Amino acid sequence: MQMRCYRCGMSFAVKKEEVAFALAALEEEGGNHYDAHCPRCRTANSVSIEQLRKAAPRPAQAESKKGSPTTEAGPTEEDAA
Repeated sequence: MQMRCYRCGMSFAVKKEEVAFALAALEEEGGNHYDAHCPRCRTANSVSIEQLRKAAPRPAQAESKKGSPTTEAGPTEEDAA
């Protein structure tokens, strides 16, 4: 998740793991924002829980979709003749 510090203007990234952890902690505690600290000036930049939900990594898709072979009706030898 890319952010820009409101105080010094530096652009910095918040890792996906940090976003997922912050979202889980906020939902558990009932919070409404997360403070991401700027690496340059150490100012706390508030990130709303809605922004965290948008940036959170999506859960992995089920293997059943990838593992099931699909039969596709293609041209047969009889059609070619």
